[in-house]
Amino acid sequence: MTKKPRLAAQAEVTQMLGLSRKRVSTLTNSDGFPEPLDTLTVGRIWSYDDVKDWAERTGRTVHPVGES
Repeated sequence: MTKKPRLAAQAEVTQMLGLSRKRVSTLTNSDGFPEPLDTLTVGRIWSYDDVKDWAERTGRTVHPVGES
């Protein structure tokens, strides 16, 4: 069975990084932040793992989001 990639919209990225929506908006628009996989009606969607890897590479704390 193929494993589905975990996805993250801005709300999940905000929780992951423990930052305000405004700060996350600034970060997601900056050079070096992972490119979104797609843009849906809820906004841009990223790979959870891409965002997590970026956060760890840039010395940020990653808070678990919806892990079971």
